[in-house]
Amino acid sequence: MFRLLPRHARLSGALRAKGFTLVELLVVVSIIALLIAILLPSLRKAREQAKLATCLANMTGIAKASLTYAADDPGENMIPVPNTDVLEDASGALEWGGKSGIGQPPNANSQALSVYGTAAYRGPAHRPLNLQLYKSGFKDYNPPNGRQNPGPGNINYLNDTKLDLPLYRCPSDTGYAGGGFLYTASSRADRNETAFRDEGYTAYDHYGTSYFANVFWIVGGLSGQQLRSQSVYLTPLSRVPAPAASIAYQEVPSRFAWVWGDWSPSFCDYSDRVAGGFKTIPGWHRRDFGFNVAFADGHASTVEMKGTFRPAPNLGLANYPAGVCGPSLSGYECERCITFRGPGWQLDTLPAASVFTPYFAD
Repeated sequence: MFRLLPRHARLSGALRAKGFTLVELLVVVSIIALLIAILLPSLRKAREQAKLATCLANMTGIAKASLTYAADDPGENMIPVPNTDVLEDASGALEWGGKSGIGQPPNANSQALSVYGTAAYRGPAHRPLNLQLYKSGFKDYNPPNGRQNPGPGNINYLNDTKLDLPLYRCPSDTGYAGGGFLYTASSRADRNETAFRDEGYTAYDHYGTSYFANVFWIVGGLSGQQLRSQSVYLTPLSRVPAPAASIAYQEVPSRFAWVWGDWSPSFCDYSDRVAGGFKTIPGWHRRDFGFNVAFADGHASTVEMKGTFRPAPNLGLANYPAGVCGPSLSGYECERCITFRGPGWQLDTLPAASVFTPYFAD
């Protein structure tokens, strides 16, 4: 004969049967931890891929706007040339587009007076490509031939540093990534790079943009001599022989990557320039020597930019007249391995002839 247990006893036994033991709980926790460990890198990689794609889209937009700019420019310049009447020390690398930067202010409490800001004629109203991308324009609080209007406490200049211009900001821009000529503070380029490292800002906040223009290979050497361009900068777009391979814009970390790598002991020995530097230059997208660039034909892609090579025949000095860049002159502008290239990219416009620029050697 069967005897039924009291109802509360039956329920208690049922509950115990459905519970987890400590071992089972630990197994479940271990499985969840394992799945997280497996999936987390994939999720991180997917997020970075999305950022990389956004960055490439930004650079494509900048390159397309630059082509439109070139079509309207009398000199057919793709990269806007700064107003040298008010920017005598301009290189053209950072003045072409973006917001006001806050890097290298005269003192720590005066970001509004940064050398990359409105007070120094590098504000958003002074950067020419902005007119192509932002049709409403930006109010000029420091017109070159007008009245300055910094506002109370330089508020107008400060507001120019706080603009949100996503096209000029790489989502992976974390600021200084490592590498660069930091062994001395003897040149302006070295001082600028050192400040970028030490101040800790993103490139977008420091300079006003995450990208800089390829202004390399403006060469000369003799005092008072008119300089010549052998790059997209200051060269009419129709005279660029390989626009699909010629770099117009680069991510900031790649600024010195093209002179890193294996050096020829005869012509390309940069050991004095990289002394005390870094062996590896990381990019913003988790890839050493991997950087996004935009080309003179309007497209953008990721390239490996490391070191140099001289294609055959040696075109290094082919288009420079005697005396402009000869063996008696020193400096990296006059190295015989002037052609810096890699798979699918080049910083020069060889074999096209060099183009006279408005600038003269000091």
